[in-house]
Amino acid sequence: MKKYLIMIVAGLLTMTSCMNDFDSEDVDNDLYSAQNIGEPTTTIAQLRSKFASTISNSSYEQITTDEVVEGVVVANDISGNIYQFIYIQGLNDDGTLDINRGGIGVGIKGMGALYTLYPVGQKIRINLKGLYVGGYGKSPRIGMPYINTNGAMRMGPMTLEMMKTHIEKVGKPSPELVVARECSANEIKNNIATLAPMLVVLKNAEISDAGWPYAHWEVGGDTYSEYHDITINGSTVKQLLYTSTSAQFAGDTIQAGKKTIYGLLNMYSGSPQLSLRSIDDIIELNN
Repeated sequence: MKKYLIMIVAGLLTMTSCMNDFDSEDVDNDLYSAQNIGEPTTTIAQLRSKFASTISNSSYEQITTDEVVEGVVVANDISGNIYQFIYIQGLNDDGTLDINRGGIGVGIKGMGALYTLYPVGQKIRINLKGLYVGGYGKSPRIGMPYINTNGAMRMGPMTLEMMKTHIEKVGKPSPELVVARECSANEIKNNIATLAPMLVVLKNAEISDAGWPYAHWEVGGDTYSEYHDITINGSTVKQLLYTSTSAQFAGDTIQAGKKTIYGLLNMYSGSPQLSLRSIDDIIELNN
C-alpha cells in the first residue's frame, strides 16, 4: 500500500511541476507581434517628407531596405467606423505625442478586431522593408497595393502575415500618452495636408442635421455612409464629419446644441474628413 501511495504522490508532484512550468511561460510572447524589430531608424515626419510626392499623387513605393519607424496608436477600429486601419502619430524627443505634425495610417487586412491588438496608447515599431508607403486620396499610408473593383491599383492594407513579421508592439499601452490637438475651422480648412491624419478635438462645436442619424439614411431601401457639416465657434466646415454605415453608432440620432468633439482628422483628395473613433468621442455640453 505504501508503495502505491508513494507512486501516487510522486505522480501528483510531477503533474504539479508540469503545471507550474506551463504557467511560468512568457506571457509577453505575442504570436501577433514581430520580435526584435530593432531601434527606429526614421520618423513618421521624415517618412512623409521623403515620399511627399508619392503620397500627394495617391501612388505608392516599395521600401527595399531595413527602415524602422515608431509611433503610438491614436485611433483604431473599435466601433467599426474605421476599417482595416490603425493610425499612429510620432513622439517628440521628450517622449510626448507629436501633435504638430501629422501621423500615418497603417493598413492591415485579415483581422476583424485590430483594436484588441492595438489599443489606443500602444507604441509600435514597423520594419518597412517589403512594405509600401503611399497615399490614398492624398492621405499617407503604410501597407500594400491592391486592385480595386474598377481594375485600378490603389494603396491598401498589408496582409495579416506581413503584420506578424513587420509590426512589433513595444511595452504596454499608455492611453494617457495620447492627447488631441485642438483645431479651429480655419486651421482645418487651410492646414489639412500638414495635420492629417491626427487625433484632434473641436471645442464649442455643432453638428448639422440634428434629429437625423449619423449615417443609415435610407434612399430607395439602401443605406449610405453620410457627411455632416460641423460649425466650430461660428465657422462652418462643410461635410466634415464622416460616418460609415458599419459604425456601431451609425443609427444614433445627432443631438442639437454645442459639443466637444474628438476624432481622427484625415483627408480625402484634399478635403478634410473627421471620423469618430466611437460615440464616446462626442461630449454633449449643457446649453
